[in-house]
Amino acid sequence: MSGLPVPAAADADLASQRVAGKDRRRPPLRLPPLNLFRTFECAARHGSFRMAAAELCVTPSAVSQQIRQLEDYLGACLFRRLTRRVELTRDGMQLATSVREAIAMLSTACETVIATDAPTMICVNAASALASRWLVSRLKGFMEAHHNIRVMLQAAGDEIDFRRQDVDIAIRWGSCGWNGAAAERLIDDVISPVCSPEFRDRNGLTDPGRLHGLTQLHTVGIGNTWSDWLAAAGVSGVAFRDVLYFSDASLMLEAAAQGQGICLATTLLVQADLRSGRLVRPFRTELAPLEGYHLLVDARRGERPAVAAFRAWVREEARQTLGGVPHHRH
Repeated sequence: MSGLPVPAAADADLASQRVAGKDRRRPPLRLPPLNLFRTFECAARHGSFRMAAAELCVTPSAVSQQIRQLEDYLGACLFRRLTRRVELTRDGMQLATSVREAIAMLSTACETVIATDAPTMICVNAASALASRWLVSRLKGFMEAHHNIRVMLQAAGDEIDFRRQDVDIAIRWGSCGWNGAAAERLIDDVISPVCSPEFRDRNGLTDPGRLHGLTQLHTVGIGNTWSDWLAAAGVSGVAFRDVLYFSDASLMLEAAAQGQGICLATTLLVQADLRSGRLVRPFRTELAPLEGYHLLVDARRGERPAVAAFRAWVREEARQTLGGVPHHRH
């Protein structure tokens, strides 16, 4: 029976079964121990277990045993054992090509890590709103000015802990409680009310007294400074009709741009929107808050030159940002 030709219909059915088998999703394959791939690549390159053993400083039987372990793990024969030599099978040739490429990539990556002239990578963990609305658009300028430094930017708002996080420098809003980190104020920024041009015109915001009965937009976790700002503006008796709360300042400012209410914001966060006209400052009064953005570094470690360069650059960028916006501070 085995010597008879297979009918075309049966052949097509077998083919469809093979295709269906390949399409069926498999669970992820656990990799064999990586040292087996090193031994396999060496044996494949030399075409000899004996020569591979000499390069790896082991016995030929040890090489043969490791190759057998890899074959058992994969369920495939990788070498044909011939007299005085070995020869890759079809599966072996396919695997050897991929293993050589993987080893070459690993070698390149290791050389990059240990090279003295390789770019230094620093990790910057910034408050989400500041990262997305101000910092990210400026990072290219930093790397163009510092060709040997690369920045990985993380956006987060949780408390920073340099003992458990792989972070070089963090930027957070607040005034204290930095979990032992060395802190330096980024810049003395100001806060003022911002809203959309449509919201300003619709509510006739010609003076702060007209805020009475409007909707306040507020970020959860940030102290209520409206009372301080109203006092600086010389206004009393203002009561907002409603308050909308947001977990992040970016969401709050987007709601303001859509005309949902009015909020207090720092210049760093709204400078781009003020220039584009998405947001406006309806009043001239500005307030210098007790809190602010701070640069945080690990107090236990010496500061690397790349981190020092970033700190100097980001402070200058903040200074230029505030320098391009007129202020009426109180």
